[in-house]
Amino acid sequence: MQDTSRNVTIAIDEIPDNVAIYKFQEDDFVFVDFNKNAQRTENISKDELIGKKLTEAFPGVKDFGLFDILVKVYEDGKPRELDTRLNKDEKINGWRYNSVRKLPTGELIVFYKDVTRCKQLEEEVYHLDKETAQERKKVHLLAKALEQTDDMVLITDANGIIEYVNDSVLVKTGYDKSELIGNKTNIFKSSKHTDEFYKNLWRTILSGKNYHSIIIDKTKDDKLYYADLKITPLFDDNKTIQNFVATSTDITNRIKIEKKLKKLATIDSLTEIYNRYKIDDAINIQIARYRRYKEIFCIFMFDIDNFKIVNDTYGHDVGDRVLKALSRLVLNHIRTTDIFGRWGGEEFVIILENTRKEEAFVIAEKLRKIVEASLIDGKYKITISIGVAQYEDPESREELVKKVDEALYRAKENGRNQVVVA
Repeated sequence: MQDTSRNVTIAIDEIPDNVAIYKFQEDDFVFVDFNKNAQRTENISKDELIGKKLTEAFPGVKDFGLFDILVKVYEDGKPRELDTRLNKDEKINGWRYNSVRKLPTGELIVFYKDVTRCKQLEEEVYHLDKETAQERKKVHLLAKALEQTDDMVLITDANGIIEYVNDSVLVKTGYDKSELIGNKTNIFKSSKHTDEFYKNLWRTILSGKNYHSIIIDKTKDDKLYYADLKITPLFDDNKTIQNFVATSTDITNRIKIEKKLKKLATIDSLTEIYNRYKIDDAINIQIARYRRYKEIFCIFMFDIDNFKIVNDTYGHDVGDRVLKALSRLVLNHIRTTDIFGRWGGEEFVIILENTRKEEAFVIAEKLRKIVEASLIDGKYKITISIGVAQYEDPESREELVKKVDEALYRAKENGRNQVVVA
């Protein structure tokens, strides 16, 4: 069974963008992983970077904004995008687009690509001549230049009527040019955004401001895709909006990878229930709710009695099947509001919201009897011992876990296959 770090490496190697993963350490960011595309882009092997500080690997990184963005995302967890100057060999020779996300593990993942050509074209848009005729000519020339880019480029009039699309739009959406020119951009509209989302988009660009967001659009055959969208208004000499230039990049693969990495970070790969990291986080959230709203909660900690005998008698493959089958059985007999995860080995934890220990004991007893009466994986008889604890302020997470662990220990010491309340 592959470990999580190996699975993460496989996941990020699937994405066409450059990807780097960092962890915060000693006021710097240390390389944790670096995908194949990034290694080719930087002409450096992953082995040369893993464990190395970002500021040591790229000395100019603090001068161009990326380091500050990493710090902000690490501190508040809010994703951010940033165009930053590219500094190679102490020379400024381009631009990069960076998208920074915080993983559930606390590590940062950065997707980046070279956008030098796009930035140059943006500069052309911002410095168009004032004469309307010359402006339209330059818009036309700009559109011709953008035929060469892989990004999707679309130009509309002030009312959102499409005047131009490049070939990348046609390839991505499946429309012919004749089907798009003269139509409104809502031809791409999916059902995945609220009316307020689109109202905010139009409020922004009609006020003359640039717009940047992740949007879900649809193709001609109704397939959904994620796009990183930027819209720039163009003005005449009276500062009246004449056109909008929209550039977008298909980031569907990147979004899929983000979701996959999130799953790898929070889901136990064997049982496909929550892992210990996620349960720790969920307990912290429940404690915060108690301290703010006085919402009581309990936790169970249980494990399989004499599980070593199962492994020694039937082998670890059977042991794994028992763990998976037990997880499915428990999932089918707990409440939808309960949070269930594998703590480690044959040990599991359940968090019960808005539940006092008296009620928790009844629920635990019911679960214990269900397991005892069941044939696990259709053929194996097992029992479980359960410890129950109710959170009491001002306990920390560690103190609560220790309390329920001690209750579980007493259940096993007293003969197993029973419930003990702390």
